[in-house]
Amino acid sequence: MSKFTKFNQTLGAIEYPVTLEEMKKIILEFPKSERKFYEMSIKALEKSMKKDEKIFSFTTADAKLAKTGFMVIGDKNLYFTTLKGGLLGGADVEVVKYSDIKSVDFDIAPNPLGLAQLELGIVLLEVKGMIGSKKRTIRNIPDYNLDYIVKQLRDLTA
Repeated sequence: MSKFTKFNQTLGAIEYPVTLEEMKKIILEFPKSERKFYEMSIKALEKSMKKDEKIFSFTTADAKLAKTGFMVIGDKNLYFTTLKGGLLGGADVEVVKYSDIKSVDFDIAPNPLGLAQLELGIVLLEVKGMIGSKKRTIRNIPDYNLDYIVKQLRDLTA
């Protein structure tokens, strides 16, 4: 049975959890221009994730203010991929251990212009640092997916 249901050329649903190998097959159903971003992120994630690690969410997110990428909720760690620019492209991966996350909160970004160029969901993390803790703001999360993401993160950090 497929873990991906395609509704039309722009919409589909992934049935989580999936592995990176299953994700590689799923993205073949995405438009070519969109697929390239997923391919770069999956290639980078293969170096950080274990083959059998389950993925509970693979969603667009801006972990750094000026860099776009994905937030991947795995069963062992939280992963942020950041897409590189330039001719060679590629992606960087940042791994955050669930044991280092102290709290998870969320917000919806205000939209003064009425039309959004980006997704409006925001996840607010408090992460253990060298001295004390630091606050982390993850932007550009699809608001229709925000409740699911926050619930998954709270369950995995509890």
